[in-house]
Amino acid sequence: MITQSQLRKKALDHWNSGAFLKSCIQGTTIFPLEIRFRTPGGKEILENYDAVRTWIQTLRQHSREIKGRGYEILWKNINHRTLGEQQLPGQMVFATAGDWLFFIRKEKEYRIFLDLAAQTEATLAELVPYLAEHPLKALGHAANWSTILTVCRWFKDHPQPRQYIRQLDIAGVDTKFIEAHEAVLMDLLPRVLEPAQFQSAVTGLSRHGFERRFGLKYDPPLVRLRLLDTELVTNGFSDFTVPLGDLAKIDPGAKAVFITENKINGLSFPPVKQALVIFGLGYGVDMLPDIRWLGEKDIVYWGDIDTHGFAILSQIRGYFPQVRSILMDRQTLLDHKELWGAEDPAKRYTGDPANLTAEEYDLFVELKENSLGANLRLEQERIRFSALLEALRQFGLYLHSRSTTARFQG
Repeated sequence: MITQSQLRKKALDHWNSGAFLKSCIQGTTIFPLEIRFRTPGGKEILENYDAVRTWIQTLRQHSREIKGRGYEILWKNINHRTLGEQQLPGQMVFATAGDWLFFIRKEKEYRIFLDLAAQTEATLAELVPYLAEHPLKALGHAANWSTILTVCRWFKDHPQPRQYIRQLDIAGVDTKFIEAHEAVLMDLLPRVLEPAQFQSAVTGLSRHGFERRFGLKYDPPLVRLRLLDTELVTNGFSDFTVPLGDLAKIDPGAKAVFITENKINGLSFPPVKQALVIFGLGYGVDMLPDIRWLGEKDIVYWGDIDTHGFAILSQIRGYFPQVRSILMDRQTLLDHKELWGAEDPAKRYTGDPANLTAEEYDLFVELKENSLGANLRLEQERIRFSALLEALRQFGLYLHSRSTTARFQG
């Protein structure tokens, strides 16, 4: 037998799904709204007669018949072999939006939503469809909706401002407000801007995604690199931390580029003719496509032998197909068995990297399926330095030395 709380929960489904508010924008209706439930059977009525009578009385006491608002009870008659003809509630019907809103206690939120719709229609009518698609999300921003519309209006009038958020002169709006509402603005602004006025390919907030998407200035990400050949050193500097945009404009002239995550590996990487090493990016490797000159280089990636290491390798190779891996093979893993560690099982990469060689993918699967050990990993900094030197020689990457003429063979 359905209780009042259960009835309200069922009635709320049409609010929580956004279906009702969507219908308000679209000019359709979901009423009359029927709520179906199980009616007690003959045996239950006989065995729990008093409880059934109390249940019926409770339903009637909270109905429109008694309260003047709320649900109507549609009755059905049954013939009971022992009790004779009985009248039981068959289903509940909310005839109007007012009856339903009263029962689910959402009258105030409904009025607020109508006010949001009116504001939006008057200020930026092109955002009205957003209210139909995401009504509850918009309602969650009700307290700040008028200011959000002000920001959208400003960007429509000043697309691609090429300023820092701090510099935007929007009446009644400060820097912190825009920063606090970047997520909803990411959804709204493309609806008021022309396609050429924003970067549709930028979809997330990471790496200053909001600023990049809408043409704002931002604190640029920094990239650290070391020049591994003294002939590449200019002005006495061999170790740089530079803004990504600056590095993208200047090719240091190396033929080979090593990419490694661990900081100490980058600092201790041995000299290699016509080469440099970039380090410390992690999943920040998604910055690399901005450095277009990398497409012309021989790129070698050295990461951890674990699920994330191969995920990053696949990601980089998706940008630059020529990428090779070093010291990320099965033999290297087996040669360092005494130095194995374990990944956090809750943080392992569970996807399916698409840009690995057959050998790399086979090892990735072994790690993912724990064929060699539970959550196995070999961190790159645990690999013997002599193994790196030997791997470089096998790659045909000749090191600087006192006894030989150093050269690079690609």
